[in-house]
Amino acid sequence: MTQLSRFTINTVSRKLNSINAEVTLANAKPFPCHTLLSQYQFKKQFVKILPNGDIQGGYSKMIISLIDFSFVRSLTAGCYTIKSPPPYDPPSLFLLELFRYIDGYQSMDKFLVVLRDKDRGRAYRSYAGIKNLVPTKGTFSNFKARLGPDLYNEIFHILVSIFHKLQMITFNILAHDGTLYPTRARYKGCIYFTSQCKGLEANDLLVRVKKQIMYRINNLHKVRLDKEIRFKIKCPSDRVEEEPKRKKIEAVALKLSHLKGKPSLDQP
Repeated sequence: MTQLSRFTINTVSRKLNSINAEVTLANAKPFPCHTLLSQYQFKKQFVKILPNGDIQGGYSKMIISLIDFSFVRSLTAGCYTIKSPPPYDPPSLFLLELFRYIDGYQSMDKFLVVLRDKDRGRAYRSYAGIKNLVPTKGTFSNFKARLGPDLYNEIFHILVSIFHKLQMITFNILAHDGTLYPTRARYKGCIYFTSQCKGLEANDLLVRVKKQIMYRINNLHKVRLDKEIRFKIKCPSDRVEEEPKRKKIEAVALKLSHLKGKPSLDQP
């Protein structure tokens, strides 16, 4: 098996057969509500990769076709009681929120317009088990409030553990900003994470920053204030000697702008 062959759809699908069963067994608490406004059911489907490398149906279809999200129902069972009004199936709401992030809808309002659309929202509704009643914006807010941040994050931790078992992440290094939006590592341009990263030498950084700021202030007719100023420092890792072009990393980036309104009395 080559280094990359373990990440093919067929290989991942076979591994997920046992992973899904393991996660289901570990989260088998029965859900107290028997009447639900939606009903999620895992149905394993074939995932087709198009000639250009895209996934037919997009990432949302790939995820819903491979990973069984029934564990969300068991994990959130303690937040509901048998006397609760008929709720939406928890996996339905969690998946819809996940689809929104995956497909780049930064606004819930815009996503709900698509979700309610007869044609454009059909796939989303089908994946999440929504038949008649489409949830409102308030439904998602109430769902998050009912679960609380700790439990909501616990669901994501289970997803992370699934990817760990698939060897897609190793935990040797994982840089993120806590959301599903695209992000960067802490130091732009850095390709190594070692114990030496705990202490970064920036002996003349403040001097360089001050010099650049003063130059722009004194030459407003020559420079654009909105142009970003970037400062790089030497990478502390010994391994950079292997790649001479990677000896510096971006440590600080800033830009100046005109002050709007009057400065406050305590502003220097």
